[in-house]
Amino acid sequence: MKKIVKFLAITTAVIGVSLASRVSASAKTTYQYSYTCDNGGVPYFTRTAKVSNGGVLWNTKHTKKIGNMKDYPYSRWLVKKVYTKKRNSKVVGYYYYVKNQNNKKQGLVWSGYLNKALAQTPNQFKSDAKYLNYIQKVDSQRLTRAILKLFPNTQVSVKLSSLTANGYIGKTPGYTKVVNLGKLPSSSGTIATSLWDTSAQPVNSRVEKFERQLSEAGYSSSIRSKMTSGRLGIYIADDVNLSTRRGLPTKTDGEGRTTVYTIVYGIPTRD
Repeated sequence: MKKIVKFLAITTAVIGVSLASRVSASAKTTYQYSYTCDNGGVPYFTRTAKVSNGGVLWNTKHTKKIGNMKDYPYSRWLVKKVYTKKRNSKVVGYYYYVKNQNNKKQGLVWSGYLNKALAQTPNQFKSDAKYLNYIQKVDSQRLTRAILKLFPNTQVSVKLSSLTANGYIGKTPGYTKVVNLGKLPSSSGTIATSLWDTSAQPVNSRVEKFERQLSEAGYSSSIRSKMTSGRLGIYIADDVNLSTRRGLPTKTDGEGRTTVYTIVYGIPTRD
């Protein structure tokens, strides 16, 4: 009797392993093209913390590893196409076909490795502190953060930023002697022109040129360090989407890409 029970147990175990193998072998994973994003694609940034251990970039057939996203920690990507990952016909994830800013790297990447490049307008914030917190934390504000470092002792005003967000100085109640720093003349037209001409390019070289132009216009580092009594109004959207909707791009998200470079300085008559 014991031998029969033992035989049955072994037979059951073998059948179980066989069935498990069959189920595993029958699981089919596919990467199906879903749609193409309009206007050349939708801008995203590498989620640096998410790719610290790798983050594979695949060829377009998802058969060969061609890079690691950890090697592009601060890169900007254009999502060109969206692919749906399915296992046994069930949706289990999404992949993006991407190109980096200089078109030297492209491939398929898991959607979770990227954050959509989003910006908000100053009038969406109710205080200087909340606006500054947004500037300090959001990927799309890297250029803003770098420019603010050129004015180490000047506070940011969300009110002045809102009043001048369109790039023109009209009525600025509560402020006097407002100077549109971006409109100061330079060899390329105005200081802001160089930002427009290099839209969405890496930040460091752009800010170095911006600083040189400020100095040439009379705002040297020593002058800027003494700009303590005034406030900065700043609003930068560096070829990004004006939205708070994260996650997958829509087909038309690329049509909503916005570019604005406004930097002004004014003396408050009252806070």
